[in-house]
Amino acid sequence: MSIPNIPIPEVKGSEIVYKGYFDLRVDLLQLPHGPKRPYTVLLTGVHASAVIAETQDGKFVVNREYRHPTGKWLLSCPGGRIDIGESPLQAASRELLEETGFAGKEYIEIGTIFPFPAVSDQPIHYIWAKDVKKIQPSELETFELIHTEVLSKEEILQEIASGAPVDGVLCTALFLRGLLG
Repeated sequence: MSIPNIPIPEVKGSEIVYKGYFDLRVDLLQLPHGPKRPYTVLLTGVHASAVIAETQDGKFVVNREYRHPTGKWLLSCPGGRIDIGESPLQAASRELLEETGFAGKEYIEIGTIFPFPAVSDQPIHYIWAKDVKKIQPSELETFELIHTEVLSKEEILQEIASGAPVDGVLCTALFLRGLLG
């Protein structure tokens, strides 16, 4: 891995400007080529797991989830925050079960990506759940508005190609699983 020989900004000050589900911090950066500038950072405080859940017959368990900032129902994959003391695999298993009622025979970590590095340092651990089966009803949290579907690779790719609203986390999961490209 090659790292450029370019100076990085120096942090001259830092202040938490909002505390909530996520916190916001504003850093005052001294840029190597000139002025000081404020830079806003979203602090999640946790890692997350996303699950590409595959049935024994090669279909995928996906969610249509209402995401308030977009005002839309997005095609997505199950996932969420990793709780304290959990591994990414444990969180993936828990989130898959809670959101969909499905459980897998095997969970394999297939990659870790920073999906929004311009404003957050939160990584998402992508997990492939193999041979998933429905074992119970979903157990959604208050703000989770989720409809679970089982779709073929072709159906998912058709949704993406047609311009349907899609969560980029799902596209990354498909890519890491080797289903795009």
